[in-house]
Amino acid sequence: MENDTNTQISSLPFSQSPTSSQPPMAPQVVMSPCAACKILRRRCAEKCVLAPYFPPTEPSKFTTAHRVFGASNIIKFLQVVLLYITGPH
Repeated sequence: MENDTNTQISSLPFSQSPTSSQPPMAPQVVMSPCAACKILRRRCAEKCVLAPYFPPTEPSKFTTAHRVFGASNIIKFLQVVLLYITGPH
């Protein structure tokens, strides 16, 4: 039985040791502005509607969507979708 426990622990998908200096997975904190805010040259708020869909590492996704729909329409669309998903407050 002890061997099974050791096998389970060693097969976890984490590469960090428990004594690592980095904290365990925490809620996502915006360290840099999302790609949308970066391209629009505005401050990325903590509750930015665009951040979950346009990470800072993939600016081409927002650039493409911005060319087709425009930033204002993307924001309006996401607000309607989020309102539909979460319900009115």
